[in-house]
Amino acid sequence: MQYFLNGLPLGAIYALVALSYSLIYASSGVLNWSQGDMVMLGAYIGFSLLQALHFGFTPALLVAMAAVGLVGVVVQYCILRPLRERQAPPINVVIATLGVAIISRNIALVIWGPDAQNFPAPVSVDPIRLGVLSVTAMDLLIVVAGIGLMLFLHFFLQRTREGKALRAVAQDRYAAILMGVDTGRSDAVAFAASAGLGAAAGILVAPIFFVTFNMGAGLGLKGFVAAVIGGLGSIPGAIAGGFFLGILEAVAGGQISSGYRDAITFALLILVLWLKPSGLFIRKARQKV
Repeated sequence: MQYFLNGLPLGAIYALVALSYSLIYASSGVLNWSQGDMVMLGAYIGFSLLQALHFGFTPALLVAMAAVGLVGVVVQYCILRPLRERQAPPINVVIATLGVAIISRNIALVIWGPDAQNFPAPVSVDPIRLGVLSVTAMDLLIVVAGIGLMLFLHFFLQRTREGKALRAVAQDRYAAILMGVDTGRSDAVAFAASAGLGAAAGILVAPIFFVTFNMGAGLGLKGFVAAVIGGLGSIPGAIAGGFFLGILEAVAGGQISSGYRDAITFALLILVLWLKPSGLFIRKARQKV
């Protein structure tokens, strides 16, 4: 049970990053390899708002999500949309997103420097004893905030006009065009929402780890693994895959060794791609997307 509790906050972070991959992939069929660096930008912007402008944690979270969401829209309109209009091969789009990742990392290096920054925790990080179990207020905040963002995304996709258009494009892009849906606008919404979710993940995880210019590389890869495990392009699958991966890493780190967590994670990725490439949760998720 202690390993389960330890894995929940990490699973919430992975689920948010996995959601950001799945949203873009479902909407536009693009694997956005700069998504991990949206996590990094969110953490750095939130850090600057807290330290320089003395924002509270919640306003910093919301402003950082909006700012990084705008970055996502700029990337979609200025880089990926022209490539799609020219009918560039898919590999060109993937390489372009890798270029965005490298540029973002170097911009962060120039602005904030190479030194790791300590992100102040908004709540206590001291353990709270629950019998033989222990949990921190920061862990609870990560889980509650992560689930809250997932519920908000569900409401957005199910109840808003833009969300329904995004779901229509994800289900059948050409049919959505015939029905009058502006697919370019839906792609921009998907990129903005994905970048905003990545920024939220970055701010939530920053008090646990240091903020560095390359922090998004590892989190981005883990989020991608979670998305593949759950079924790339599936929203419920991304959530299930994120929590599954977080709990698995916590159990593996406790029962075997923390040094083997990454090896176990990517071994699982290889097994899923080999045995069930559609994802472990895709059958249940398809009916809900």
